[in-house]
Amino acid sequence: MGCIAIAGSCMISIVQFFFLGVHMAPFFGSTAVMAAPPGGEFGGWGWWALGAVGVLWLVSLFVMFLDGWKMRKHTFEEQVEVFLKDLRSGAVTRRGHIGLNPQKYTKLTDKDADRIAEKAGYHRQTFGTKGQWLFFRPDDSGEEPK
Repeated sequence: MGCIAIAGSCMISIVQFFFLGVHMAPFFGSTAVMAAPPGGEFGGWGWWALGAVGVLWLVSLFVMFLDGWKMRKHTFEEQVEVFLKDLRSGAVTRRGHIGLNPQKYTKLTDKDADRIAEKAGYHRQTFGTKGQWLFFRPDDSGEEPK
């Protein structure tokens, strides 16, 4: 029980140090002296908000995992059909890209996705995508989009 209390007090100290700007002693050999500004305590609502963000993050990871888990049972041809359906019905971003998660299509490689999208009339952006597949349809009018 004492170990849990020590871990809890360390966590509170870390949270206060990073989020509230509370400064502790610079080395471990001395006792830690903390000076918090008035009203700077991390109240009960803060722990609830932090816990809610953590739970939402875990749920989003689980949903991403389930998408890939369901698709692993499909054959390559079925995944190509789902990929094309998602590509044609995907939400277009402000810059005109359609973002797809490559983890959903477990049997498609980057080269397969490029080849299939090229046949459908889309091109893939390969730089700065942060792990996503970003596809766009080139504009035939020759004018820059506004």
